[in-house]
Amino acid sequence: MDPSLCTNCNLFFGNQEGLCSKCFKESRLKKDTLQTVSEILNTAPIILEEAKHAPQSSPDRCATCNKRLGNINFRCKCSQYFCTNHRLPEEHKCTFDHKTIGIRKLSEENPVIQAQKFNKL
Repeated sequence: MDPSLCTNCNLFFGNQEGLCSKCFKESRLKKDTLQTVSEILNTAPIILEEAKHAPQSSPDRCATCNKRLGNINFRCKCSQYFCTNHRLPEEHKCTFDHKTIGIRKLSEENPVIQAQKFNKL
């Protein structure tokens, strides 16, 4: 088994798929970025469909099931009104990002506290 030069740059000896370590890392990075971009593009129609959901004009009907709301209606943070069955964000596929807001709120309310270091004697 004779060592052969890299098939891409012809500067170093290649061992992984005929590529040197530098070219192999670059090709792996290209493959990973192409894969992530394709995943993002595949999920883009789903995101666009959620963004199309415009704010509701009248609070007298549920935005999900179109059920007439009486005196009891629930307004979500996504600025729409829902019945008792669809009041939870999981039930009406809420577009508001509750997780990020919660993390931001926790980080603002609970700052990192560090004790002062003791002086050595």
